[in-house]
Amino acid sequence: MQKSPMKATAKQEAKKPLLVGSWHGQDAWRRGFRLMAGMMAVMVVYVLLSTMLRFDSLPLRGLLCAVIVALSFLYMYSQGLNGGQGDAAFAEIMYQRDQEGKPVSRLERDRCFHPAKGFWAAFVGALPFLAATLIFALYTKPTLYTLGVLPNWLRGLTRQSEFGAALRYYDGGAGVGALEVLRVFCRALIMPFINVAVMLGDEATLWTERMSPLLILIAPMGYGAGYRNGVKARARIHASIALGDEKKRRKERKERKRRARGNVPERLI
Repeated sequence: MQKSPMKATAKQEAKKPLLVGSWHGQDAWRRGFRLMAGMMAVMVVYVLLSTMLRFDSLPLRGLLCAVIVALSFLYMYSQGLNGGQGDAAFAEIMYQRDQEGKPVSRLERDRCFHPAKGFWAAFVGALPFLAATLIFALYTKPTLYTLGVLPNWLRGLTRQSEFGAALRYYDGGAGVGALEVLRVFCRALIMPFINVAVMLGDEATLWTERMSPLLILIAPMGYGAGYRNGVKARARIHASIALGDEKKRRKERKERKRRARGNVPERLI
């Protein structure tokens, strides 16, 4: 007796034609400006998690850094995937309208899907932060120990000859400069990496600061990668709909056959 072959069901992507938009149009710029808020949210998450979950072990800090950065990348990826999927659906409608000879405005064409739009929007969103970290990377230097602020209750001792000479060093501080303010902001943008580098020494911290323009691009690049896969996500939706329709048709055919068998009159012998 020959065994019946097993039927393997494969979920195929059903791609529909779409109208290709502009990678640097008005819609891409708007997405980039909205992405700046996402970058600020990522910075806040970096600071909070790196401060709250600080370990004395270097491997644990490295693992925490990888987890935080991966989560921020996935968050941006999901945002880009939703945006790319929405633009792909809109581009399918605009393609159908263009094939029917109906007019398509420039704004509508700009909103259509383009594979590079997500990366351009990510670049626009990261541009202010990229500029700040580039300036900081050019001027940063190894951090040196500086004297703090002299307490008020010791101010009176500065007028005494035996203590005044020793306490005069506190008056020689340069104060907080623009570079120090920029250092706080740029370190917040790469806090998980700084959290690891400080355990490796001043040299590692310095090189981490100099690499900050590249490190801040990890999260926004997730948006570009997710947006690019928006067409595939849209195709999977079409495939799921087609698969559901096919199952429904098979069920209806089986139901019709069952009813046909039930309506056949029985033969009397």
